[in-house]
Amino acid sequence: MTDVIVVGVDASDSSHGAVKWSARLAAALDMQIEAVHVESHFALWELSALQVDFDPYLRELQCRLDDAWTQPIRDLGVCYRTQLLRGDPSKEIMRVADEVDAFLVVVGAQRHFHDHLIGGTAHKLVNRSRHPVVLVPPDLPSR
Repeated sequence: MTDVIVVGVDASDSSHGAVKWSARLAAALDMQIEAVHVESHFALWELSALQVDFDPYLRELQCRLDDAWTQPIRDLGVCYRTQLLRGDPSKEIMRVADEVDAFLVVVGAQRHFHDHLIGGTAHKLVNRSRHPVVLVPPDLPSR
């Protein structure tokens, strides 16, 4: 199935821009979106070390993924599914992209040192993905 756009989703402004960009493209090309949030094992281990029950945290993330984080997709009437996964974000996003034979993968770019746009996850996706990868800059003008 190549009519699917996989978009990495989180709470960042750049992710919100990536979701909006993906929704517009999917609407224009009559495609579906697979919205994926990956919570790293490291973050969950930190909560476990503090003896915090992370199940409520994961339920809250799922609620955000199903609601606010994917609102731009619903606004344009695009068909979509969400996945909340645990693991290495780049590996899990690539795995999902392979499973659905994604048309492309979209993630928000983060501004880092010296105004470079590529963070760790985006860097790995660009260099290792078997699918085209689009990085949406955080300051992309709305159209």
